[in-house]
Amino acid sequence: MIPIRKIAFIQAFVYMLFSLSFGGMGDVEKIKESILTYNRIVMEESKKERHRDVRTFVRMMEDIAVPRIAQKLYIWIQSWHENGLFMDSKIKKIEFVKVKLAKNGAIALTEEWWKYKYIDKRINKIVHPETDVFYRVEYRLKKRKDGKWLITKIKVLEEKQSQEGKR
Repeated sequence: MIPIRKIAFIQAFVYMLFSLSFGGMGDVEKIKESILTYNRIVMEESKKERHRDVRTFVRMMEDIAVPRIAQKLYIWIQSWHENGLFMDSKIKKIEFVKVKLAKNGAIALTEEWWKYKYIDKRINKIVHPETDVFYRVEYRLKKRKDGKWLITKIKVLEEKQSQEGKR
């Protein structure tokens, strides 16, 4: 019998060879990665108590979003934090419905199922109950010369929510 570690190593090696032979990630995968990274940052930064300054925040996001989008997200998060509110959230599921490529741009349509609650850190109490939210979102992206895709616009097309106990 072949040990599991050996199988995992062989799989990783084959995957690496496959990736190198096809030039790494394609545009669609890079677009998806930018969107997933953006959403991960929303979740992580919304619950952190340490505050970055806006320039540091924008620099942190320079590989996934244009400065205007990063600044907008920073202001949204800080407006909650200045009032002592922190969002504890997770994405239950994200589905990429469509990714349409153009010459130097793209439009991605997602369906996202989020769960979140707001906690007032000043009194250590949940002030907005856990809520399930469905979003249909359109992301517009542009391709940089280095091949990275940056989010240039985010538009929520649909939002449905249900609070726990009110389903």
